Amino acid sequence: MRKTAFLFLSLIALTFYSQAQDSAYVRQIIKTLSSKDMHGRGASYHGDSIAATYLAGEMKRLGILPLQVDYFQTYTYNCYSFEGEMSLKINGVELEPYTQYRIYPTARQATPSKLDKASWKKQLKDGTWLIGVSKLDTYSPWVVDKERPDPVCIEILETALPKKVKKVVADIPIQYHSNYLTRNVVGYVQGVVDTMIVFTAHYDHCGTMGDAVYFPGAHDNASGTAAVMDIARIASQKQPYYTIVFMLFSGEESGLRGSKYAAENPLIDYSKVKLLCNIDMFCGGDEGIMVFNANSKETIPFFNQLKAINDETHAARLVKPRDNSANSDHFWFSNYCPSIFILTMGQPYGGYHDPYDTCEGCGLGHYNQFMQMILRLAQLE
Repeated sequence: MRKTAFLFLSLIALTFYSQAQDSAYVRQIIKTLSSKDMHGRGASYHGDSIAATYLAGEMKRLGILPLQVDYFQTYTYNCYSFEGEMSLKINGVELEPYTQYRIYPTARQATPSKLDKASWKKQLKDGTWLIGVSKLDTYSPWVVDKERPDPVCIEILETALPKKVKKVVADIPIQYHSNYLTRNVVGYVQGVVDTMIVFTAHYDHCGTMGDAVYFPGAHDNASGTAAVMDIARIASQKQPYYTIVFMLFSGEESGLRGSKYAAENPLIDYSKVKLLCNIDMFCGGDEGIMVFNANSKETIPFFNQLKAINDETHAARLVKPRDNSANSDHFWFSNYCPSIFILTMGQPYGGYHDPYDTCEGCGLGHYNQFMQMILRLAQLE
């Protein structure tokens, strides 16, 4: 009888949580953020600002209170974008952008070591270097820490290069932005107590590689942003026990810029934060979830809670702990308050930092089960 009663109550709990979350709402947020209208949510055509305006409007529609005027925390950094027609011809043959050549992802300059390792290299009149490589790197936009940017480096796949390069015609649109203005989107729901649970995600992505290629960023990280917005939707429906804060960052793909600025220019009292939970790449999940910074003395209790919830509900195949790492926006806040970073493990999701990370490629079959764990952790049942 006791076992039957327990199973019945568990079924009721699972039913409640699956109704509380709204994967259709999440899917719509992902679809909107990963659309071409957002230009990859980077500096290209101010796609990040378009996304920020959309998210601020959604917070206002839900009745979320602003932490800053118009929900925006503004800051600047130096960066590149690539807007316009992009063309690269070698010996009269047009190369395919992204699949045959890419803007080099992390380097701020064509260093001697990169040039030495290149199988072929050529410097253009504007200083841009073209280099031959055996494998193209994963694209990510650039951030520049100094006022005068170093030469741009573009990778070309060796198999796309002829044995003898006779003529190169390159039209590579490169825009350098000094003190590029961007925004974090911030809001909250007042709880019964002032103690806070903070949910964060980065809404930005990799922008464009000319007008022919844009990076949708559905899994990374429209999905995490959508999950935070879903939590905001739920928290807004009745007063929660804890005050729930929402921070959506730009500049993550350019070196965790938005979260660093928010951490160093606080809008909240960190001493009142019970837990900060960052969500980044939240589609798929056939293999479970991973929790970064799960092993510090401040966060072990929360990881153990997640494990206990999962032992009860069997929501995830595995809840895997990892040490802290500067791999997402929780990192800067871990200096000030208990902070964890949750991401899913396993398919289905789109690509990674490529044009194939689309909404259509993202699976949400595990979404409700994973989200119920997070809602219980925040006492948002």
